[in-house]
Amino acid sequence: MNKRLLVLLVLELVAILTFSAGFFPQKSVLQGDAEFNYQPEAHRGISPKFDKMVLVVIDALRSDFVFQKDMSQFQFVHKLLNKGHAWGYTAYSNPPTVTLPRLKGITTGSTPNFLDAILNVAEDDVSSNLKEQDSWLRQFHMHQKKIKFYGDDTWLKLFPPDFFDETDGTNSFFVSDFEEVDLNVTRHLPQQLQSQDSWDVLILHYLGLDHIGHKGGAFSSFMPPKHREMDSVIEQIYNAVDENTLICVMGDHGMNDLGNHGGSSAGETSAALVFISKLLGKYEKPLAQQGKNIPLASNSPEYNYLTKVNQIDFVPTIATLFNFPIPKNSIGVLVPDFLKLLSAEDAKTKLIDNYHQLLSISGESPKEFDDSDAFFGEMRAIQSELAKTATDYNYPLLGIGLLTLLIVSLVAFFSAWTSFSSSFGLLLLLGTSLLLSFSTFGSSFVEEEHQIWWWLTIALVGSSYIKAPHELTDHLTILTLLRLIRGWNNSGQKFVYEYTLHDLLKQYYHVEWLLITATIFTVQFQGRAKGFFAFQYSFLVSVLCLVYKATWSIVNNEQVPAWLQHVCLSSYSIVNGIHKNEVNLSNALVPMARLFFQVTAAVIAVEVTRHQLKPNGQRFFEEIHGHVSTLLILQTSSANIPQFLAFHILSRKITSLWLRRKWSFPVLMTVSLVLQNLTFFQFGNTNSIATVSLTNAYNGVSENYNIYVVGALMCVSNYAPSIYWSLSCLKTLFLTSTQPKWKIFLDSRLPSFLFYCLFGCFLLGSCVILRYHLFIWSVFSPKLCYYVSWNLFMNAVVAWLFEGTIVALY
Repeated sequence: MNKRLLVLLVLELVAILTFSAGFFPQKSVLQGDAEFNYQPEAHRGISPKFDKMVLVVIDALRSDFVFQKDMSQFQFVHKLLNKGHAWGYTAYSNPPTVTLPRLKGITTGSTPNFLDAILNVAEDDVSSNLKEQDSWLRQFHMHQKKIKFYGDDTWLKLFPPDFFDETDGTNSFFVSDFEEVDLNVTRHLPQQLQSQDSWDVLILHYLGLDHIGHKGGAFSSFMPPKHREMDSVIEQIYNAVDENTLICVMGDHGMNDLGNHGGSSAGETSAALVFISKLLGKYEKPLAQQGKNIPLASNSPEYNYLTKVNQIDFVPTIATLFNFPIPKNSIGVLVPDFLKLLSAEDAKTKLIDNYHQLLSISGESPKEFDDSDAFFGEMRAIQSELAKTATDYNYPLLGIGLLTLLIVSLVAFFSAWTSFSSSFGLLLLLGTSLLLSFSTFGSSFVEEEHQIWWWLTIALVGSSYIKAPHELTDHLTILTLLRLIRGWNNSGQKFVYEYTLHDLLKQYYHVEWLLITATIFTVQFQGRAKGFFAFQYSFLVSVLCLVYKATWSIVNNEQVPAWLQHVCLSSYSIVNGIHKNEVNLSNALVPMARLFFQVTAAVIAVEVTRHQLKPNGQRFFEEIHGHVSTLLILQTSSANIPQFLAFHILSRKITSLWLRRKWSFPVLMTVSLVLQNLTFFQFGNTNSIATVSLTNAYNGVSENYNIYVVGALMCVSNYAPSIYWSLSCLKTLFLTSTQPKWKIFLDSRLPSFLFYCLFGCFLLGSCVILRYHLFIWSVFSPKLCYYVSWNLFMNAVVAWLFEGTIVALY
């Protein structure tokens, strides 16, 4: 049985990875370089409207950051918009709204491949490059134009080095840096603006605004200064160039209010787009901009300001203005406002060429239209259809993956049928699995999955009370704690509650930090070994954790009580032997986090060694769980930390009920599974990539980082509550069982394994059946990614490897 379960685990992982490889293949594209599709000779007589272009990409520049009065500090850009020297648009960015697929969209004009959202973080990936794919950069390069680039090194991963005459890339994933990452770009500006003959295209990709969003959200106190900094950069460029230079300012995507992106919400898909040139002032403003005083006082819930266009429309518009062929895979439609820069005949030629470009991809036959509006209507319709075109699925891999998982699920089910001593435990697990499994066929159920886990949790408490009605106090305590956890954060993707405990704690920060302090010390000290030495190291670990979290908040302009600020300054002063007045807390973050990790590792090593020399029974799990929980707290945002105090009390109550009621292990592991998922969502997570938080992924990490270290910290951070409950229920299992430790461990793996298999069969099946669904890329594909990550990280790494190592040391 034990060997069979290990083999099944490997087969399950192989099955879902095989299916994913078939579901997220590289997108097939048309090879070769574009040529003019309509009357090529007519284009040769058209003069480009501009000689040079400066592209300023401000990462995550949401539309309201430029156009809305309460949010925007782009005062110089506002002045240009009101004068007519700048034309502004809200650019719809197709999901997934992460940098790499969006850069592909704004350079090739094609729709993104969902796999690019994953490859976005793979620094050594070469499969996503555009070396052989047509783009406006390739067209400029073919026309012997000189291109210089400074900023996000994703561009250097996408395009071959020979496209650029000069580059200076900046790593895009060190989100702890708000300033240097942009100053590294701006420092090149004075020289480049003084020697404009040395380039035809200047690309600047700024990252600081995106980093601020990831760390502090869209309303961070760091946002207004960053707006003003970017505005001054635009002013510097505008004042240095003539009317033959086009300045394009755009966001590659937007962000939600939490500062994250990757999903399909209005904030994430609405990016600002501004074309700037003195030449534009000679023409009539776009209709939506006429008579408007920008920034606009009105707030748009959908982030629609001025004229809305597709972001990929940037590509044919640039091709039109610089008179080169529209890139071969582009499905963009040129922005109509710019036709007025051309003569009537030239405008017609460019419009029909754009139409024929779309027909070359769609395969439709050309139609005759009387006016430009009819042309644009038809082109938008073709664009909409082409944008819905799904990836070329690899059906053999889909079939192999799904069939393998079905076989594994059947074997796992019969293993559970024969090994579970309690029929109630099996029925409970099957009911949970099937309820979640059927929900995978509804997009709203996937978006609001946290609701299902909430009601499952309440059902478990209710069934427990029915079996033990005299345990009223414990059940009421559990319900109270669960309700607190439920109201802590907004979760799900469809509904937002105005008041949450998370927001209230941010307002009453004195209470917040008292709770954080109580949580850290309670979790670290409860269940520790007795004695002065144990007290010392528990106190040290607690203080290090508290000081780091408080220091992080101070550096990021969050409110921290004066007494705690004093503790942080004094602690760093003592450790480094310097006066408090000389302490720079910004420089303290990395060494302080590393010191915490080192001390925690040393303490765990001491605990393990002491247990090996003098076994201390079940207390070993208690002590390891306490240290791991403190590590999880360090990887948690400050306002969520008090949830661990609720977890701690809840865990004690569940353990108490377990000891008195003698539940079977399938029941306890089902409780573990439900709590892992409930708390994952109530930490503010969803099934959208946008809620993957990088906030704590760089704790103790310098700018010369390893992507795998950051990835591991990111996983621990996002799955912190789930890790807590997985280890907590394993600890509870070992309290009373007299069976051999490996039998306890392996038996306890079967319930969750069966759930992952059954749920996976339905999810993979729904992805196949709904592969042409409207929400396949915005809802079902992200859910598949989360399912894969749950299996690889929570199931394989945490539940098997990490917890298996603890059992081996027991």
